Amino acid sequence: MNIERQRLEQAIEWTANLRDTSSDDQEWQAFEAWLEADPANRQAWDTVQHHLQRTLAPLADRSSLPARHALQAAHPGRRQVLRGALLLAGAGVGATLLSQPGLPLAQLGADLRSGTGQRLQRRLADGSQLTLDAQSAVDIDFSGNERRITLRAGKLLVQVSHDPRPLTVHTPFGSVRALGTRFMVAQQPAASHVWVLESSVRVDTLSGSQRVLQTGQGARFAHAIERLAANRQGESSWADGWLNVEDWPLGDVINALRPYRQGILRLSPQAAELRVSALISLDDSNRALQALEQTLPLRVTRYLDWWTRIELR
Repeated sequence: MNIERQRLEQAIEWTANLRDTSSDDQEWQAFEAWLEADPANRQAWDTVQHHLQRTLAPLADRSSLPARHALQAAHPGRRQVLRGALLLAGAGVGATLLSQPGLPLAQLGADLRSGTGQRLQRRLADGSQLTLDAQSAVDIDFSGNERRITLRAGKLLVQVSHDPRPLTVHTPFGSVRALGTRFMVAQQPAASHVWVLESSVRVDTLSGSQRVLQTGQGARFAHAIERLAANRQGESSWADGWLNVEDWPLGDVINALRPYRQGILRLSPQAAELRVSALISLDDSNRALQALEQTLPLRVTRYLDWWTRIELR
């Protein structure tokens, strides 16, 4: 194996490992040492990152359901598919690929998706206004009988136009149905959240639970539907580039910032429990982290442009 090929395969292995959220501090330190050991290592790393998306995109195509499921699966299966996809590219990869490190694999192949730090607005065929938060993805399917939006990742806000067809947002945990209203839906790891900004919506879970929410009300739904506390209403404030936080755990604030930053943002379990009340800038996450560090007993450490660690002082 020639030296260039060997470096590429090392970069592929590092990419597969570091895109797994279970990577620990020791693994990141080893990666940094490898990256700094030789300029050719950094060049190989940049090559792999530059060409990642084209290699993965065909695997995530809707016609390849087994591959899509593997890409979205927990490790080690996802790592293995990622390694295989990159090895297929080898030394000859050469097209525009993933431009945002950390872009969730579930977004590949979606009808509409936003990148890191990018909010996206689109007027839909029926005149409704759709806004996606950063690193969000949806599928859109309007037929003669219904208007269906499937939220695959992230958050959306929709201003629904008047139309005889019902508009429904589907998530892995159920659906939100509305007509002539404005509401926000967010996909969380273990549930979906909804906030009603105007009029009303009906929430239906996969288990058959149902609930109607009015203006200013929010709910978390998975197997059951639970009302969200009033202090969580800031979850729907991201469309203007600001997160209005009232007595939130720091862990929830950091999760809202992750789609606006390149690389990995790590938070210690102890720091995650701190309570925060603030107006957080999403479009300037460095300023947001600096403000948090100045007002809370936190230490924010940055390694290269890829890894930021937040812990208690």
